[in-house]
Amino acid sequence: MSCPGDYTRCGNLGMFGQQWGKALLSEYHRKKLLHHFYCLDADNSGFIAKEDVEIFAERFANIRSAELGSEIHKDLLFKWLYIWENFWSTADLDGDGKVSPEEFCQGMEKGVSNPDYNDPLIETLFDMVDLDSDGHISQQEHSLFFSVFDLDAEKSAFVFSKLDTDQDGILSKQEFVSAKREFLTEKEPGAVGNWFWGPVDGQI
Repeated sequence: MSCPGDYTRCGNLGMFGQQWGKALLSEYHRKKLLHHFYCLDADNSGFIAKEDVEIFAERFANIRSAELGSEIHKDLLFKWLYIWENFWSTADLDGDGKVSPEEFCQGMEKGVSNPDYNDPLIETLFDMVDLDSDGHISQQEHSLFFSVFDLDAEKSAFVFSKLDTDQDGILSKQEFVSAKREFLTEKEPGAVGNWFWGPVDGQI
């Protein structure tokens, strides 16, 4: 699985605190970010790299019933490569062409410590998940979103209900964007956005 509950795969959490000194991340926040990391590690290599974004482009094309090499696939690949080249790769501190869990968390720590932090990828992801481009995400689209990131699709309905704060049966862009931002920035349990990438550390 890409998003295991066993966070020891990325090393002992205490190691991060020792490595970074006065870390801004709480233990729970680090668990969330590590959970997020393994959602993005599409090939289960233990790193995030260019190969992962190529896999996500293919998966999003598949759920749109688009063939590889089609204009839809090319557009998705362009967007994912842009994400890699302009955002994720900047966390590659040792220049080895891939991002380790430690590098990912360190990069996120630096980002969310900025009070004006704004994830530039949120709306792009919303548009990818909004398969019919009607401006909101349905339960079915959310389930497919979970499948793309190797999350348990059976838990999608529960998570969807958590993120659907006005309980109207759809996720608006505001609900989606707000939830993802909370996931990245909230340091302790309790925030609705903590459910964005599914249950963290056996929540369900």
